[in-house]
Amino acid sequence: MSWINELLVGSNVGHIVFVFAFVIFLGIALGRIKICGISLGMTFVLFVGIAASHFGMQFPDSLCIDKHGVKHFVDPEVLHFVREFGLILFVYAVGLQVGPSFFVTFKSGGLTLNLLAVSIVLSAVLITVLIHYITGISMPTMVGILSGAITNTPGLGAAQYAYIDMLKARGEIGQGADIIGTAYAMSYPLGVVGIIASIIAIRFIFRIDIDKENKLLSTAVQKEKQAESAIKVEKQSSDEPHLIPIFVGIFLGVILGSIPVYIPGVSQPVKLGLAGGPLVVAILMGAFGPRIKFPTRITRSAVLMLREVGICLFLACVGLIAGEKFVETIINGGGLLWVGIGVIITLTPLLVVGTLAYAVFKVDYFILMGMLAGSTTDPPALSYSVGAAGNDKPSIGYATVYPLTMFLRIMTAQLLILLFA
Repeated sequence: MSWINELLVGSNVGHIVFVFAFVIFLGIALGRIKICGISLGMTFVLFVGIAASHFGMQFPDSLCIDKHGVKHFVDPEVLHFVREFGLILFVYAVGLQVGPSFFVTFKSGGLTLNLLAVSIVLSAVLITVLIHYITGISMPTMVGILSGAITNTPGLGAAQYAYIDMLKARGEIGQGADIIGTAYAMSYPLGVVGIIASIIAIRFIFRIDIDKENKLLSTAVQKEKQAESAIKVEKQSSDEPHLIPIFVGIFLGVILGSIPVYIPGVSQPVKLGLAGGPLVVAILMGAFGPRIKFPTRITRSAVLMLREVGICLFLACVGLIAGEKFVETIINGGGLLWVGIGVIITLTPLLVVGTLAYAVFKVDYFILMGMLAGSTTDPPALSYSVGAAGNDKPSIGYATVYPLTMFLRIMTAQLLILLFA
């Protein structure tokens, strides 16, 4: 029965494909389970990956050994490639989705919403820096906690990419980069719950009656805003190819993401990276491609498939990498402290800014729900908001702030690494 052992543990191609298929399939299946109306969705793939890697590491005689003599459940070079490629697919698809609405959303209150979202992003960054100095926790660890606390996977990828580049420049490649993913996995679960809890808390603080709010909706204004912020992906016949714009865009995005930008006082140049470059190119293609007759015609179903495949591959890799040291980190590495810090980073900006948005800036509660979900780029929170509201207004707030927020999350994650690591 050696063939079974080769599938379960080893370094051959069959083992790698088997592990990825198992982790993603089981993660998606378990992610559909709802507890108190909340589900983790695709992100449950991360935790299945952690479990698979942890238990797989219990068979030391059959593990893959890297060039440094360290044992791994899955070949780390394969994980590195799949992780980065999955991230590219995901952010590129997100860019194509929000591109058509990116510039339109700054009209009709969009500027106010984006300024509020920016304040949430910067508040979380400030709290992260303060806790770094108060506790002495390393900045790579803090960035991992931050990325999990605000459920931002591309920011995690950008931070890991920047840190690996920094380690290469120092001649320390292969030492310590995985801590970012481990910290992310620690803070992520309560990050999802905390974002939804913030939305609920604001509702109870101001005693908002959902049914009453629905009755006050203006049908004309609602239709106008929905038309302006709707995500538009052109329809096409099923036999028309759409691979060219995908890979042309990724090609251009990788080039853009690799261009170094030198900032005074920063030791390493800042890059948009494999997350930011394709995102920016996709947004521009979605916004201006049809006007200049660039081939950007991609079906909505193709974009959604691209996005989901990408995020599943990325999360599976993050889990498989983090799982090797996950339990040890909880027991001996301060993992519980990281969870507590993540809760602070999640709740404080959302509650403070959310309260100001509703009480001072008079933001409609349904729009506010979506804005809070979008400022943390959290699809589960948007799903909850739409269901709780009983209308699509939260989607308007989400789509309005999502592109700028995503860009800032990616850039600030890198800057924290480059300035403080």
